[in-house]
Amino acid sequence: MKAMLLIAIVTSIGGCATIGSDVVPVGKDTYQLSMTGVGFATQANTNIKALKAANEYCAKTNKHMVPKNSAESGVYGWSPRQDSLVFMCLGENDPAYTHPDLPSKPPGS
Repeated sequence: MKAMLLIAIVTSIGGCATIGSDVVPVGKDTYQLSMTGVGFATQANTNIKALKAANEYCAKTNKHMVPKNSAESGVYGWSPRQDSLVFMCLGENDPAYTHPDLPSKPPGS
C-alpha cells in the first residue's frame, strides 16, 4: 500500500515537470534557451518557465530580459511541450530596451 502511494505521488509530481537547458549566447547581448515540459505540462506553463529562466539569467547581470522569438513544439498529452526562446539582456538605458513616450492625445485631436 505504501509503495502504491509513493508511486502515485511521484507520478503526479513528475506529470507536470519542466526541464530547462543551459543558456547559450547566440549574438551580441542575445541568448537562447529551451524548456521542455514533461508529461502533462501545458504549453503555457512551459513558456512561462522559459520566460522566468531568461529573466533570472539577465537579472544576474543587472540587465533586463527582452524576448525576441519563441518557437513552440509538441502535442499535449502525446509528446513533450517545448519552447525555444531567443532573448536579449539589455541595460535599462539601452535604446532597444527603452520605449518612446507615447503622445497623450492621438495625432489630429
